[in-house]
Amino acid sequence: MMYYIDRPSTWRAANRKCAEVQEFVNQFKNCLVANELSRDAMIQDIRHKVEELNEAYPRTKKLAVDFGSSNQLSCFPEQRNVADQYIFTIIFLPVHTTYEFAEHINVLEEGGV
Repeated sequence: MMYYIDRPSTWRAANRKCAEVQEFVNQFKNCLVANELSRDAMIQDIRHKVEELNEAYPRTKKLAVDFGSSNQLSCFPEQRNVADQYIFTIIFLPVHTTYEFAEHINVLEEGGV
């Protein structure tokens, strides 16, 4: 199944690390994801980036990435004190149908060859 990402939801960055994470995931705005394998690879790329930033900023709270059954990817501090404290969320929207213009069909309908 194909997926579409409208835009990652982001909140005010608490520090430079959070800003870099948000900058990284914003590249996926208006992104079409070909299949589950591509979706899973994208999730791994994001997790890898978060791990890199956790190592680069050891004095800040560690960030965690979670992918839930509702096709939502979220990033938040591992030890958060507020239940809704997110760095970003991405919802993978399933593409149910696609539309493609086919010129040769219109020609045949008009009696052309």
